[in-house]
Amino acid sequence: MLDEQLIAEANVPGLKPTQQQRSRALVVRLMNEGLALLEEHDFDGLSIEALCARCDTTVGSFYARFDSKDAFVDTLQRLVVEDRRRELAARYSSDRVPRSDLAQLLNWISRGGVVWLKRHHGLVRASLRRAGSDLGSWTPMRELGQIQVDYALPLIVDLLGGRSTADLEQRIRFAFQIMYGTLNNMILIDPGPFTLQDAATPRLLATAMHRLIDPTMA
Repeated sequence: MLDEQLIAEANVPGLKPTQQQRSRALVVRLMNEGLALLEEHDFDGLSIEALCARCDTTVGSFYARFDSKDAFVDTLQRLVVEDRRRELAARYSSDRVPRSDLAQLLNWISRGGVVWLKRHHGLVRASLRRAGSDLGSWTPMRELGQIQVDYALPLIVDLLGGRSTADLEQRIRFAFQIMYGTLNNMILIDPGPFTLQDAATPRLLATAMHRLIDPTMA
């Protein structure tokens, strides 16, 4: 759930400033109900009227805060990305990070990615569809992927002896690209045989990443 503090601190373009607590609370409701609606509808099917009805507010109140549906979804995307950025910072600075075994670390990373995508499946699907006609709309999601690579790469290098090379970094970055591409494809077209819901998906992704990163893996 997005909260008022995150929205106040994020300074997201497209969200008009709100001074009153009542107005800020409405923005929080609009954001969270928007996420819920995107689980049921794609971007084109997202109805501002339905959103406002769920929030017990008027369409005029919506447009007093957002210039358009595009601006609303852009704001929602950036808020979710900022929330995830903070979550990643907390996760990678915690003692929960597996720091002694590469297989465990990659499983931890892939499981966390799957859990997050399940939570925001609708928004990511809408963002992927929009990126087909507006590549720039995917920029926050692309930046989020890079943030995780920046956290994970030095940990992986340390587990492989601590000596970074251009070839190793390239393999690590491409392994993450494979993970992101596979998960996004599951969300966008669900080609099978494995889905986001399959318990084996995180493990299989981690194994594929491991084999690419460390070619000596048995």
